[in-house]
Amino acid sequence: MSLAKRKRPKREDKMIRTEKRLESDVFDRQSLFAIAKLMKDGHFATVDYPVAKGKEANIFCGTTTDGKKVAIKIYRIDTSNFIRMHDYIDGDPRFQGTSRKRFETILAWTRKEYSNLKAFHEAGVSVPRPIAFLRNVVVMEFFAEGNIAFSTLEQMGSENPQKDYDFMLTQVKKIYQAGFVHGDISEYNILVTDDGLKLLDCAQAVLLAHPRAEDFLRRDVENLVRYFKKQGVKEADTEKALAYIKDARPVLRGLEQLKYDEENKKE
Repeated sequence: MSLAKRKRPKREDKMIRTEKRLESDVFDRQSLFAIAKLMKDGHFATVDYPVAKGKEANIFCGTTTDGKKVAIKIYRIDTSNFIRMHDYIDGDPRFQGTSRKRFETILAWTRKEYSNLKAFHEAGVSVPRPIAFLRNVVVMEFFAEGNIAFSTLEQMGSENPQKDYDFMLTQVKKIYQAGFVHGDISEYNILVTDDGLKLLDCAQAVLLAHPRAEDFLRRDVENLVRYFKKQGVKEADTEKALAYIKDARPVLRGLEQLKYDEENKKE
């Protein structure tokens, strides 16, 4: 069955229902400055309509001068849970010394998402292609059918659970081989598109040097196993999945290479 024929949330549920609440809490002075500068730099020409509201950010669709659609993710400065962000920032050597003040934390979080997306995309992971970032705004590839954003795995369900489970484990393995753990994988941030599954929300991803990387990896795998078992994948198993993911030496970067070498001297 083609994706177009599968059940989707109603169009008005995706475009009309949330417009009022999405716009009012995101266009502060700092965000407007970043949007204006990104527009001036040619990354998009218009901000068209709201797409979704997440825990810390609002997503808008934008259009470039040549008519292409982009996703514009704006982190809310006043209402984001910046304290939770430090669970993933602290311990990441790329962001050592990040201030615990709200504004500085959100700026680091935005830069972290762009950096993670860039690394994942270069590693062949099925994520949005990052385009640009400034302050609390990230511009990236927009996955949509026409002007309507594709729905999540939680909304759509899996037409081929075994295939989708295997695919997602492969994505987690690619991330691991690149030296990272995503840290927040679930059916709520996996899009079902005409071109397959796409993984979103990469800001919280950490290097393997992070002291909680193993905990985050296990949680990601447990979430996938839980979901796909409910979808009928009987052989889904956390320990087997972890063994598959770790069956390769990661390509480590920067300061974390020191930790990896120290822990594996006897090999």
